[in-house]
Amino acid sequence: MFKAFAAPVAGAIEPPDARRIRARGRRRSRNLIGGTALALCVLAGGAVGARAGLVRPNPPVGQIALPATTQPSSPTTIRPQSGVTSPPTTTPATTTTLPLGRIRTLNAVQVIGPGSAVAVGDGAILATGDRGRTWTRLWSGAANLRDVDFSTATNGWVIGDGTALATTDGGQHWRPLGEPGQGTLRKVHFVSPREGWGIAGGTDLSAGPGALPVGPVQPVGATRLVHSADGGRSWSTLASPSPPQSVCFTSPRDGWVASGTSVWRSTDGGRGWGAGPSFTLPVAAGGPAFQAELQCADGGAVWVRFTGGGAALGHIPYAIYATVDGGANWRGVAAEGGTLATELRLPSGPGSYPGPFSVVDASTAVMLSPTPAADSTGVAIATRGGGKLTTLPAIAGASLLEPSSASFASATTGWVVGRDRAGRAVILATADGGRHWTGQLRSSP
Repeated sequence: MFKAFAAPVAGAIEPPDARRIRARGRRRSRNLIGGTALALCVLAGGAVGARAGLVRPNPPVGQIALPATTQPSSPTTIRPQSGVTSPPTTTPATTTTLPLGRIRTLNAVQVIGPGSAVAVGDGAILATGDRGRTWTRLWSGAANLRDVDFSTATNGWVIGDGTALATTDGGQHWRPLGEPGQGTLRKVHFVSPREGWGIAGGTDLSAGPGALPVGPVQPVGATRLVHSADGGRSWSTLASPSPPQSVCFTSPRDGWVASGTSVWRSTDGGRGWGAGPSFTLPVAAGGPAFQAELQCADGGAVWVRFTGGGAALGHIPYAIYATVDGGANWRGVAAEGGTLATELRLPSGPGSYPGPFSVVDASTAVMLSPTPAADSTGVAIATRGGGKLTTLPAIAGASLLEPSSASFASATTGWVVGRDRAGRAVILATADGGRHWTGQLRSSP
């Protein structure tokens, strides 16, 4: 997905995996450069703002990183339940940014390369460019930001709480965009600095009454598929075969949309979706509703997670499928062990509740799934296009009990954000494919 990269910190990171970047690391599978790397990637791009006409303008939102504050970070080592010690971390460099402050929640994370990522949450946009040894706060405001999407290292978008922000300089400055006339933006996915697709309208399944919504938005109801050709300043409506819940594209023409138990493919930019679904989850009709979440890989390759379908005691059904040939063949990757795994004859997933997954490329994805009864989060890596599932050591609930989002730059390097057993926001990182994790967030009270 990413066609441009900021210069990495010298000697700090290996060359980025272009297939993974195209696949959208948070995404979703797939940003900002923190510290020294961020300074190197600033480009002279035009500021993104609200445009009159097809959008409703929003007032300026939040604060960008102007005050100079030294904010050191002190990573801590997280040991998986197997008791194996993680590799030691090195002393981080200091950076200049907004005060890190208190981070209530973190809802989404996305990588831009092996050593760089951005995370968003309640009132915050955070970034790292040194593998997470240092996280900096680049934005502070009142909105609960729920999702992040970057098409290059400098062009990105974040959305949440009826707020849409865009950057053209790697996160140094953020400008508000108007919401589309079709309704509140629930999801966005851009393949270039100008062209992207989104889901607007409907409601958010994860926004329960009286509670702060956590994790990416789950669109339901009367949603609409929208398209932008000017970086999100304006949006037009595209016809979709069903009210969309998830959308992703690998190029301006090749993309996918999912809703309920079905997935459709378009090869003309979303103007047509074929005579019928490319895939439908093989479960009995008439049961409880499902929610679908897509992540694109290379052209013609996509992974989808279905969740819902009726909860059992201590178990919430989920199933993951993948195709690497444009939908001609679909492979079942994993399903919740106490519910759908038996019905669908699939390998059991790593936990009993649905959790985030991150597509590395057409053949590889990393999955996390909490099991509250065991006070842990399970981790698994799927390879061979989903044909092989390897379960890794679980993460103890004291370090991570509610994962919200995961994003991997390669099969070895990635991040996950969420909450621990005490309800505190956490950022965990791995450099060995999820076998060991390091805690990286040190927010103040």
